Amino acid sequence: MAKTIRIYLASDFHAAEKAWRKYLNAIKLNVYKADIALVAGDFTGKAIVPIVENGGSYSAELFGVHRRAGSAEELAVLERDIADVGYYSAVMNAEETDRLASDPAARDELLHRLMNARMEEWMALATDRLGDGGVPLYVIPGNDDDFGIDPIIDNPAYFPQNADGKVLDMPGDLQLLAYGWSNNTPWDTPREVTEDELFERLDTLAAQVRDPRRAVFMIHVPPHDSGLDTAPILDANLRPTISAGDVLRGPVGSTAVRRLIEKYQPLLAVHGHIHESGGERRIGQTLCINPGSEANHGILRGYLVDIGPKGIERALRVEG
Repeated sequence: MAKTIRIYLASDFHAAEKAWRKYLNAIKLNVYKADIALVAGDFTGKAIVPIVENGGSYSAELFGVHRRAGSAEELAVLERDIADVGYYSAVMNAEETDRLASDPAARDELLHRLMNARMEEWMALATDRLGDGGVPLYVIPGNDDDFGIDPIIDNPAYFPQNADGKVLDMPGDLQLLAYGWSNNTPWDTPREVTEDELFERLDTLAAQVRDPRRAVFMIHVPPHDSGLDTAPILDANLRPTISAGDVLRGPVGSTAVRRLIEKYQPLLAVHGHIHESGGERRIGQTLCINPGSEANHGILRGYLVDIGPKGIERALRVEG
């Protein structure tokens, strides 16, 4: 008879250094006594903060605040503060800053280089912290993640396992179906397909699952109209729609993911993608969870799910 297995799940770190370290430390220090750890995608950030060097001192603008560093120690603090909110920093002189501001190709090349460098650091840190322990860490990229990070999380030298596009056996007689792509979004992100294509891909994976009643479906985008996918409705200029002074909100999740859950009724479905719609809902027999994300504020949001021989025994929201 399988024992009760505790899953610790989180999502959408978006390059936020402090939140990632909190997550690894919680596993390493056995804070939640987890048996399995899951990350449901979106590792990378979206912006660079230039640190301008001038005569041995450094300056940067972070959230409209002018920051100055006059020593190597103060520079390290500034770089860490920028990393903790999910931005990338690069030290350069004023001429290089001006050149980047007017050269989108060079700016894009630098952003992707910094993305890959942090992903390497994060996978190495996870290997250092967790590699000698007994808690497997399964991860997937999300729709926001550039394909350049795939070879990094596929590297067998690193402890985390890239579960994207796979069905894997997990402890507790469980199986994990994992997929990081989403339905089409207004943002034209790297991993998007139509709802029909997404369903076809997911359905092919689900056909490999031994028993949905002992399966966890970790799919980055949440099911449509589940309450886990509520976000501001955008106008043609990608600005929130306002009515009577309030921001209009509505479901932006995937109809394909909802169809899949309704068809297969897995034991547990794990999602991310919509940071402000964290929580849990049931679709038929399936418990669906989106932990939400405030990683860019230094807050780690997650869920613990206990799964026993007869199914889910408890789901508990945690924050640190």
